[in-house]
Amino acid sequence: MTMEVRTIPNATILREVSDLLLEGREVKMGVKGSSMLPFIVGERDNVVLTRPEAVSPGDIVLAEIAPGHYVLHRVKSVEGGQVTLKGDGNLDGEEHCLEGDIRGTVIRIETPRRSVDARTPAFMRRSRAWAAAPRCVRRYSLAIIRRLI
Repeated sequence: MTMEVRTIPNATILREVSDLLLEGREVKMGVKGSSMLPFIVGERDNVVLTRPEAVSPGDIVLAEIAPGHYVLHRVKSVEGGQVTLKGDGNLDGEEHCLEGDIRGTVIRIETPRRSVDARTPAFMRRSRAWAAAPRCVRRYSLAIIRRLI
């Protein structure tokens, strides 16, 4: 018996994830890409999302930044309903959206070895320390991490 493999576009899957979150459900999903290194490794880790009650700097969120285009990035700032996002693994570039475009908030990161609560003070301190590190430190650290994974 052969198994049929189907590829479903991200926009379709993430629209369904958004609908489940709006219903008040928690959603566990795999992630792709390296934009959230070193905290989330694409193709390896899973995240558990919940419907956001409020959005604060430091939160990791699923946001629709353009129709059908979603990112899982950290909130850098929130000012007057405008949200600035940036991936931890991105040295440059930011995304912008409205608070209403935030579809979910990451509450847990599941790696093959452990589950990490993304809302604990210790996790938030590590995240802030990473963001505050000089660009050259993050650049070379990311290069090493990418070679090791």
